[in-house]
Amino acid sequence: MNINKKNDKGNLLDLTPGKMVELFSDAVASSIPEREGAPRVVYRMAGDAYLLVEYGEMVLDLDLTFRVYALDHAIKEKQIEGVLETAPGVRSLLVNYDCLRLPLNKLLEELYDLEHSLPSLGEAEVSSRIVYLPIAYHDRWTKEAIAKYMKSVRAEAPYLPDNMEFVARCNALDGIEQVIYYHTATQHMVLALGDVYLGAPCAVPLDPRYRLVVPKYNPARMWTPEGAVGIGGSYVCIYPMESPGGYQLVGRTLSIWSTNQTSPAFSEAPWLLRPFDRIQFEPVSEPELEEAREAMLLQDYSLRIESDIFNLKKYNSFLNSIKDEVEAFKAKQEEASFRWTKGY
Repeated sequence: MNINKKNDKGNLLDLTPGKMVELFSDAVASSIPEREGAPRVVYRMAGDAYLLVEYGEMVLDLDLTFRVYALDHAIKEKQIEGVLETAPGVRSLLVNYDCLRLPLNKLLEELYDLEHSLPSLGEAEVSSRIVYLPIAYHDRWTKEAIAKYMKSVRAEAPYLPDNMEFVARCNALDGIEQVIYYHTATQHMVLALGDVYLGAPCAVPLDPRYRLVVPKYNPARMWTPEGAVGIGGSYVCIYPMESPGGYQLVGRTLSIWSTNQTSPAFSEAPWLLRPFDRIQFEPVSEPELEEAREAMLLQDYSLRIESDIFNLKKYNSFLNSIKDEVEAFKAKQEEASFRWTKGY
């Protein structure tokens, strides 16, 4: 099937009724091939009210995330009649639209035109706050969650009884202290919100030399403490409420959700973090974290947030400068992962 067949305007897939069954059988409505300075785009059907715009291959690439937000901004700027809402992710954008006011072929035409009007991201810059969060590692609250899991869900698993020891084994590190060192050695950029619940960040370590990778729980926990910090795949998440969850737990931090927005840090929204924020974790003791959490509840905690700019070109230059170190670390990770899956 040629999903790139053009219509009479020369730029869209032909969506005539006689061909719709064939097209929708694999949920692909249209696509744009990769071209100079722009990744491949696939437009996927998601029911009769949603369209998923996917960029590039399924890899972690900040260039793709920047493009997602550029498209999201362009859609909002144009105020397309019939587009109800957009939800940006790491490498995709979900578009909610009213098909009675905005037929699919018209929506595709609008998105196609916007795609070809997006500026080059080679020099892209975004506002990027640095948010400093205290974290108690290997804490009693996350240990309690693990103990409950072992008692009520699964008694034995490679990640039990200690998630942090498992993270160390998966990444060829020498125990919990080295996990803490790696976790604090780099900032974590928020690429999307709502990963678990209520504004939970999907954040990635910016320096890939310290990018810990670990599988999630199977099956998931039934309970996770609010404020818990976990790693799943190469992403870091903070749990904004008590909830189920599957990330490997490494510590606990401050509350990142405030329903009543009682703290100055939540003056703009009930959630603390924004896309492209950079989280810098700072180790503290359990008593120090308890004191900070209590002070935040009483509106007496001064959260340290710095305004900054993130430049994509400089970041990509940095990645090129450490390419050999990154490859060496990934090779160690792959070997360690192979060893634990084989049980030795």
